Amino acid sequence: METDLTSVIIGLASLAIFLLPIGYYQLHEKKSLKEAKKKFLKKADDLAFQAGDLEVLRNRASIGIGKNHEELLYVNGNQFQLIELSDVVKCSNYKSHKKDLDSDDGVIQQIGIRIKLLKGLDVKLPIYEGKEGTMVGDENVITQRWISRINLAHKELEASVNA
Repeated sequence: METDLTSVIIGLASLAIFLLPIGYYQLHEKKSLKEAKKKFLKKADDLAFQAGDLEVLRNRASIGIGKNHEELLYVNGNQFQLIELSDVVKCSNYKSHKKDLDSDDGVIQQIGIRIKLLKGLDVKLPIYEGKEGTMVGDENVITQRWISRINLAHKELEASVNA
């Protein structure tokens, strides 16, 4: 059984056509994650924030708790929130829905962390921002994980102040 050169070339071209978009997507994702992390670290440096625990989210926002567990930094594009954990009263998740006109079901627009502060301020940090064609993945898990990290850092901060 002899394989001719034309069949081999067609097979390799087909394989390249299939794998090229996947490779491009992976490269693009890696580059955008790197840019988001770089933007977070630059903003942290500008604010003299020493990042300890840091995560780049699917919406290209970044969130991190300081090494000394006193502050939380959230960077999304050119906007940022620097929150003193000693000012946190309550931390919970939120979901905002957009009502569908055809049915009673709503489409999730945002999933995120709601932080209530001592001065009565209510800060929302979006983890997922729904756009046309995107689906909710593990954003609920990520939100709960960060809520528990914030609560733990807040308890550690209170324990160190009371000690």
